[in-house]
Amino acid sequence: MPVGQKRQQILEAASECLARFGYDKTTMDDIARRIGLNKTSLYYYYRNKESIFIEVIVQEAQTFLDALQAKAVKASSCRNQILTYLTERFRYYRHVVNLHHLSIETLRNIQPTFKALYQSVLDQEIDFIGKLFQDGMDHGEIKSGPARELGRIILTVTDAIKLSSCPKPGQRPPEAIDYSQVEKDVVYAVTLMLDGLAVPSGKK
Repeated sequence: MPVGQKRQQILEAASECLARFGYDKTTMDDIARRIGLNKTSLYYYYRNKESIFIEVIVQEAQTFLDALQAKAVKASSCRNQILTYLTERFRYYRHVVNLHHLSIETLRNIQPTFKALYQSVLDQEIDFIGKLFQDGMDHGEIKSGPARELGRIILTVTDAIKLSSCPKPGQRPPEAIDYSQVEKDVVYAVTLMLDGLAVPSGKK
C-alpha cells in the first residue's frame, strides 16, 4: 500500500479512537490495533500521537471550513457573512475541544505545533474573509481599506478571545468553560469592528 494511502488509513483510525476515547486516553497501540499494525510499525509513519492528532484536526478543519465558507457566502450582506463565518468557526473549536476531551495541558502543549501545521489553512481563511471585505467595499457596505489585512486582524482578535477562555492548569476543565459567554464576546468584538468599518447609510 502506498505511504500516502497508509497514512490516511492511520488518520481515519485515529479519528475513530479519538472520538471514542478522547485524546488523553487514546494510545498508539489503540490506533495500531484498529488497522492491524503493531505500534512499532506506526512510528514509521508518525513520530508520536500528537503528530497524528494534529493532522487529524487539520484535515477535519479543512473539510469543515470549506463547508462553512459555502454557507457564509449565502448570507445577505458582508456583515452577516463575516458574523456567520466567525461565529460558526468558534462553535467548531468548542466542538473539537469537547469531542476529543482535550485537557488544558494538552491544548497548551499542542498549540505551537498545531499553529505551524495549520498555517496554510489559516492563510486560506484570511484570503476568504479578505474577499468578503473586498466584496463589501465593492458594494459600498464597507469603507475602503486593505481587505486581506482586515481579514487577518479580525481573525487575530477572535482567536485571542478564544484562547483567553482557556483556563490555566489547575483551574476548571474545558468542559466547564462558559462557552456561551465566550461566543457572545466573539460576536460583540466582531460587531464593534464591523460597525466601525461600515459605510453610513446616507453615504452609500
